[in-house]
Amino acid sequence: MRYCTRTDVSNAIPERTLIQLSNDDPAAEVPNESVIEDGVRQAEELVDGYLRGRYNLPLDPVPTVLRDAAVYLARHWLYQRRPEGMVPDAVKDSRKDTIKLLESIRDGVVTLGMPTGQAAPEPGEIRVRARRPQFTDDHWERY
Repeated sequence: MRYCTRTDVSNAIPERTLIQLSNDDPAAEVPNESVIEDGVRQAEELVDGYLRGRYNLPLDPVPTVLRDAAVYLARHWLYQRRPEGMVPDAVKDSRKDTIKLLESIRDGVVTLGMPTGQAAPEPGEIRVRARRPQFTDDHWERY
């Protein structure tokens, strides 16, 4: 299940700016769809990385908060493609806030309100460390 669509990205970035951010040809008249798709894919994988282990993926339906998070992350990725240009403060701040939100979801502070959103155990081995016991069986027998 996709978290955001091309239309969602277009709603967040003006078309002319999207052409400049995604297309390497300065005379281009249309955005490079494969570059935009790479940005969306990267954003969705990052969101999944935070949700994995807490929710069963893929989520259906996708909460709007995750759609917005993926759009903000993809927008930041597109701006960072242009190292010669400045990333606007609003784009930096939205990415920072999105990462904090994803961490809160991961830590269980914020829930997605999904009816099937059950905490899923992480696969693998569980290891526990404990201090050495102060009282051995010999001590208890003498008591």
